[in-house]
Amino acid sequence: MTHPAWLVAHSSNFHTDPIRRGRWIREKLLAGHVPDVPITVDAQVPDDPHQTFRERVEAVTHKAECWKCHQHMNPLGLPFESFDDFGRFRTKESREHPDNLVRKGNGKDVADVFKTSPIDSSGKLSGTGDTKLDGEVRDAFEMIDRLAQSDRVRQSIIRHAFRFFMGRNEMLSDSQTLIDADRAYISSGGSFRAVVVSLLPSDSFIYRKPSQAHP
Repeated sequence: MTHPAWLVAHSSNFHTDPIRRGRWIREKLLAGHVPDVPITVDAQVPDDPHQTFRERVEAVTHKAECWKCHQHMNPLGLPFESFDDFGRFRTKESREHPDNLVRKGNGKDVADVFKTSPIDSSGKLSGTGDTKLDGEVRDAFEMIDRLAQSDRVRQSIIRHAFRFFMGRNEMLSDSQTLIDADRAYISSGGSFRAVVVSLLPSDSFIYRKPSQAHP
């Protein structure tokens, strides 16, 4: 999650996107669900030269009608503000606005210089199912470390592997296959290959219907 490919994929054209990053964590790793943005909502972050991007995001999403959904995304995504929209680590945010211009570049080899603000990378982890892991985090690294210790995160990854190789979502009848795959992962010390090997001889794989086969 500190790889530039993931960070860039979950950024906008000009800014980071803590909301999209947080939603990915909530849905892909913590098996949660966040409703889509209502069509009546104009999901835009306002411009304000006197505020950081995080401050502007919080100002617009902490409204009562917005926070009921954003509380499940923002605290998970905001710790990754320590990485910019290109995936580069940073401790300060350049507030790129004409009002904040410190020194103008020459348009060639010298870039414009703007006022900066320190990055606030604090956040909160919730939804792991473990009270020892849930709670305030200082930065993305602490967030990732706690996620890596979560049984729910591990089982979510196993479930996504099942869906990929089976070409369908899991059903109640697949519970033993998922349990066996999880055990294989743990006993192998975290081998994804062991997960795949455990899936292939399972009833879920052997008795697939043709329509369920992965293309």
